[in-house]
Amino acid sequence: MAGIERIRIKSEWKDWRTRMSEELGPAADALLFQSLADIGMPLRPGVEIIECTKEDVMGSYDWREGVDCILNFADDTKATMQEKYLTFAVSTATFEEKKTSGEPGAWYTCTAQYYWVGYARKYKDNEPPVCEFQDWILIDFPQLQRLSKTTELPWKHRQNGKDGRLSTFRYLYFNEIPPAAVVARHQEPHRQLTLDGMTPAERFGAIVGGW
Repeated sequence: MAGIERIRIKSEWKDWRTRMSEELGPAADALLFQSLADIGMPLRPGVEIIECTKEDVMGSYDWREGVDCILNFADDTKATMQEKYLTFAVSTATFEEKKTSGEPGAWYTCTAQYYWVGYARKYKDNEPPVCEFQDWILIDFPQLQRLSKTTELPWKHRQNGKDGRLSTFRYLYFNEIPPAAVVARHQEPHRQLTLDGMTPAERFGAIVGGW
């Protein structure tokens, strides 16, 4: 049993998101192994890619529950994790509030215990891409949800869509996430920017597009 089991849904459809996920995965793995070991939660060695379809049981973790990875710790405990790889200059943790269908988004339906967000800002405009993260955070997701219910967090909200079909997102800047919900964090200090002064299109790209 590998320390990190990545769930990858088999599909003929490929775009820049799937390519970026595959290329940045090893860099994210290295950071997870090191950061969890640093706080006394070492993982078992190794990484395993579990390929499946949406109909498979493991596929439903990703498709229905928002779980990208299974973490297997050295003490035989395990946990689930959602992760996002982004490239934009502003560091935010963003969660889908409402789908375009009107159904509740991942903030309500994701069952992952941890939520990892990494910014690979040198990836996009280099050939070959630079596969490293300049800013990242590992969040205790249930703790963040609990704190959101019991304290007033400075959530921001954005909508995107056309023809009356809107998806809604909520987000916090990394520095606004309560320390009690932060498991591990690295940052590049000079990249602590805000969305002030950006056009609406630029702000939306910063929050949900990553590019």
